[in-house]
Amino acid sequence: MKRIVTFVLVTLCLSLQVSAQVKIGVDAGMNLTHFKSHYSHEAQKVGGMGAGFQIGVTVDYEFKRHWMLMSGVSFMQTQSNMELSDGMFPHFPDTKIKLNHIVIPLKVGYNIQISKKLSLIPSVGIYGSYNFSAGKCPLDLKPSSDGKGNIERTKWNPMKGYSYKVPIINLPGYYNNIELDALRHWTYGGVAGLKAVVNGHYTVSFQYYESIKEIQSQCDMRDYGYQLSVGYTF
Repeated sequence: MKRIVTFVLVTLCLSLQVSAQVKIGVDAGMNLTHFKSHYSHEAQKVGGMGAGFQIGVTVDYEFKRHWMLMSGVSFMQTQSNMELSDGMFPHFPDTKIKLNHIVIPLKVGYNIQISKKLSLIPSVGIYGSYNFSAGKCPLDLKPSSDGKGNIERTKWNPMKGYSYKVPIINLPGYYNNIELDALRHWTYGGVAGLKAVVNGHYTVSFQYYESIKEIQSQCDMRDYGYQLSVGYTF
């Protein structure tokens, strides 16, 4: 019986110690996102970075000597515009890409105590993202085999792709199939940021993220962006 009581007490003490080191919080904010590609003739930016939002739960574990392991899960919505092509011609001169994401980061941070009420936590790590549809988006296309002609406006779902047939000049009855591949559901990348903690509870976070795995291989597109969030740690 003494052994059981001792085991329960030791387990309880360890649990209390671990729970004191683990901090759970909530945060929300905005993001600015765009895409980049190695192939400028197939994918180019249209306009500035698109604005979106995110909301999530954070889980931080602090080791001895102020090192931290930081994770959590967040829902993020992003949007931006690109000029995309299928082959030589820019058949899609203005393509809006609006997406939803479930993002799970894993970062290593270091807690720097600036004062009794303020600490700064720089961090760096990786993230995994599950991307899914945020609905149909505006799409401009040039419905001709040489990429010229008037622009037509339609809609597309980035997670399903888009395709249409255009007649080949001087070849009646023959068509070219112009395609825009769907975006990938799973991507991963790198992330770096800085979190400020005020009075041990209130947080302000800024971070940069960039995809390592391309979200679309046809145009070698990778998403990147900035996030600014405010939150509360319990």
